Amino acid sequence: MDVVEVAPHLDPGYTTTMNARRAIFEALTGIAMRRMGLPGPAYLDPAVSGPPPGRGPSGATPGA
Repeated sequence: MDVVEVAPHLDPGYTTTMNARRAIFEALTGIAMRRMGLPGPAYLDPAVSGPPPGRGPSGATPGA
């Protein structure tokens, strides 16, 4: 993957640089997720995302 800054002297706020940085990180994250066999782009690690909506901390449905 190559990222080229076309005219750095015309970008004093580094907007293009920051967009390129994000594109690189997202591409690398996608490659890593695919290699690890993780599901699609909406994947949330259960360890950090908490229980599914409508479930209590123990995973049980409230009132059940």
